[in-house]
Amino acid sequence: MIKERTLGMMDVAKINPVLTSVSAVANYAFIVSDGVTYLVLQDVHGDDAYKEGLTFPAGTYLNGYDVSAWENQELVADEKHISYGAGEDYDDIVAGTTLFTIKADGTLEIADSAPKTLGTVYFKAVGKTTLTEKAVILKVYVVGDATE
Repeated sequence: MIKERTLGMMDVAKINPVLTSVSAVANYAFIVSDGVTYLVLQDVHGDDAYKEGLTFPAGTYLNGYDVSAWENQELVADEKHISYGAGEDYDDIVAGTTLFTIKADGTLEIADSAPKTLGTVYFKAVGKTTLTEKAVILKVYVVGDATE
């Protein structure tokens, strides 16, 4: 699960109601479409609401929230949304220094440095917590003319 941490984030959210994907996409995955990074937060009802790892077929209309609208705000992401490299694990995440970028499969990965391409979304660990399992608090950054 990935949730917004700061009150009012949904009030400033920018949603793309006609967003689709060319391949199956998981709920709570990040996708990039036309250069914009979206977080898929699909409303699921009935029995499917309780299924782990639910995916939506290619061509399904998705509730995609423009992550750049949440710059300097915080998200909380369960550990299952992090893809670790060789020899990496949850203990390697350090608040204030660990950076995350988005992989092609929509998960997060630990990065050595911030991306350089203007408009690219990345995250910095703020702390650790628990959501539905071990989780990381992430501050949202967007590469601009002057990044930190």
